[in-house]
Amino acid sequence: MQKRQKILVIKTGALGDMVLASVSFIAIRENYKNSGVYLLTDEKFKDVVGACPVFEKVYFLKGHILKDVKTLLNIRREKPCITFDIQGNFISNFFSFVSGGKERIGFYSNLPGKIFLTKSVKRKNILNPVDGQFPLLKKAGIKNFSSNMKVWISEKKREDFRSFIKTQSFDTNKKWIVIHPVSSEGWFTKRWPKDYFAELSDILIKKGYQIIFIGSKDGCNYIEEIIKKMKTEPVNLCGKTDFARLVLLLEKSEILITTDSGPMHIGAASGTKVLGIFGPTDPGKHCPPGVEYIYKKSWCGPCYKKVCDDLRCMKEITVDQVLNKVLLLLEKPPRA
Repeated sequence: MQKRQKILVIKTGALGDMVLASVSFIAIRENYKNSGVYLLTDEKFKDVVGACPVFEKVYFLKGHILKDVKTLLNIRREKPCITFDIQGNFISNFFSFVSGGKERIGFYSNLPGKIFLTKSVKRKNILNPVDGQFPLLKKAGIKNFSSNMKVWISEKKREDFRSFIKTQSFDTNKKWIVIHPVSSEGWFTKRWPKDYFAELSDILIKKGYQIIFIGSKDGCNYIEEIIKKMKTEPVNLCGKTDFARLVLLLEKSEILITTDSGPMHIGAASGTKVLGIFGPTDPGKHCPPGVEYIYKKSWCGPCYKKVCDDLRCMKEITVDQVLNKVLLLLEKPPRA
């Protein structure tokens, strides 16, 4: 009797990229229906993949050398037939080799990483982050795939969210607009000015919408400064939304207004309307399908600088421009 082959998928981050990778996860699962599909990822993404039906087993990296070596050895004992390296950096390429997969198909960023792969695709940031995955799938001979991202939330998490909503000051009679005004650590250049966010939020609240601010704990001071500039009162959920709560909040919201960040991808996958505000980064390379964006290309951009004394690319995007775009999106039918 022929042994059931095992497939290993390597994807170690970041948060938005994990959501984007759902396109590849689903395509691999559909193409290898009779195989066992495993995942190697970072432990901090346990909530992201915990309810995902694609994987029979998930191995987690803990950031501890001895523990991670043990994890890699356990994977090697599984004797995967094929390893897919969706991450595509030197370390993940090396992990592909250590996994023992006879066929190792992956992205690579530099030539040293390429030597660990049997089939490789040079990572090029010339396509949007969903279409950019397709060359690797095609390299593996996978012909049928979709650009639809997906997030999986357990029923228990949904029940917990319903209880959570009751503890917060939500007005369930109003339509919700979620705003994510912060960015990942170090990327302060991605942030639209606080005064602008405050003014936009006041206008939308006066139009009858419930404004809900979200962000990680690191961004709470920034959000509190925005709220201090406001004349109306929003709901502040900064530091209170884990992955599941964020997904479920966005599912119930009319639109997400966000910087170029992980929540932008989560919003796209959750099916809500999304408006991204872009400055130093190129929306053509980072915006997933279905996401609307505002981008004012200046002579110096996209610069990908994390430090800038000018920030004209963000300051030149006016409140009226964002408001008009938001109102247009609100008039459109819900995303399919």
